[in-house]
Amino acid sequence: MKERTQNYRPSLLMLLALLAGSMSFARAQQSPMTLQQCVQYGLTKNAGVLKSKLEMDLTDEKRNETRSGYLPQVNGSISVQDNLKLQTSILPGELIGQPGTQVPVQFGTKYNTSAGIDAKQVIYDQSLIYGMKLTEKSSKVSEINARKTEEQLIYDIASAYYSAQVSFTQKELVESNLTQVDSLLKITQIQFDNDAAKQLDLDKLTVNLTNLQTELATSTSNYEKQLILLKYYMGMPLDAVIEVPAIDMKQQSATMINTETLNNTDLELLQAQRGVYSVTLQQIRSGYLPSLSLSFHSSVQNQQNTLRMFEKGARWFPNTYLGVNLNIPIFDGLSKNSRVKQTKIQIEQSELEEQYLAENLKMQRTNANNTLKTNQAALASQQRNIELAQKVYAITQAQFVGGIATMTDIVNAETSLRDAQTNYLRALIQVKQGELDLIKATGNIRSLN
Repeated sequence: MKERTQNYRPSLLMLLALLAGSMSFARAQQSPMTLQQCVQYGLTKNAGVLKSKLEMDLTDEKRNETRSGYLPQVNGSISVQDNLKLQTSILPGELIGQPGTQVPVQFGTKYNTSAGIDAKQVIYDQSLIYGMKLTEKSSKVSEINARKTEEQLIYDIASAYYSAQVSFTQKELVESNLTQVDSLLKITQIQFDNDAAKQLDLDKLTVNLTNLQTELATSTSNYEKQLILLKYYMGMPLDAVIEVPAIDMKQQSATMINTETLNNTDLELLQAQRGVYSVTLQQIRSGYLPSLSLSFHSSVQNQQNTLRMFEKGARWFPNTYLGVNLNIPIFDGLSKNSRVKQTKIQIEQSELEEQYLAENLKMQRTNANNTLKTNQAALASQQRNIELAQKVYAITQAQFVGGIATMTDIVNAETSLRDAQTNYLRALIQVKQGELDLIKATGNIRSLN
């Protein structure tokens, strides 16, 4: 049997050379998108980000609305009144020479028509002043919220992007393994046809081939799911065609992160909200102060028994006045006092929440940093392991073709290689996720943009 194997050594070596050429794990992509491109697309198309920007516009308009309280308020009015039945008044009879009697008299005309204009200008109202400051603080909160929404989107896009990359790399590894097993099956078939291999060898390789085909279908499905999730976060149509590049399995993680900082956005948001509470407290207290305003009224009135108010001879009576109004709050049932106490409690809650958040972020930063270091060490170990498994598999494969190794040896080597690949990908995604968590905890998530 060995003699026959030697006769076919040249042709088998040619097949082995072709097999070795298929060991590359990277496949050229048509138009792979970088992480930065995905993030930039998402920041312009994601519905959540667009909504947060509209919220900022809404806050700006509310600020303009508050400012309008210090501008003149002018209203015009026109009234036409038909007195269907005039009101009756009782006059003493002495007025008409009938002492001791009461005389019913109706005053007025059937139609009363008036047109006028009213204007009011606030001269001093401390509550309005603080109201404008409050809208400015609220605008700051909206701005920080929009930034936080963008940062969360960057995190989600990066997480989905890395998962898609790992799924694609896994898919390529399975395809490479499938090519190797298929080539090995063809070699074994030639050996079997020349009585140099057993039926059991063919059966084992056929089982491996079938398993790899199933694994490839699963990997392809997972990759498509990750792409759909990525497109969802990006705000891209789900039927759009995109690709991500495979991960360079020889490149180690080298993310540089300033681990001394904290997530400033969450802290800034709490501080901005506390600023809103502080101004709200001042606005409530200003409600105890008097307010001063200027009012103006001018109108004309026509009274007659016909609707011919614009005919020649119709009389219009003017009425104009200018007033200064001073409003002095006296007692409101302790309403403002209760609101002041509520706002003080909110400020205290905000201060405690900020302390808790700062400690929580420090804990997240420390845990993420330690976890990343552990995962990076595991990844380096799995990198060496997968290189060793590839070397063992290649040698075993060559020995099998040369008739030295058995089918059990080649199957075991192939299984060890697949396990090493799986463990490497698992360690890789843990490192990528650990990097993201640390970047987010330290407030550096925008470095991915």
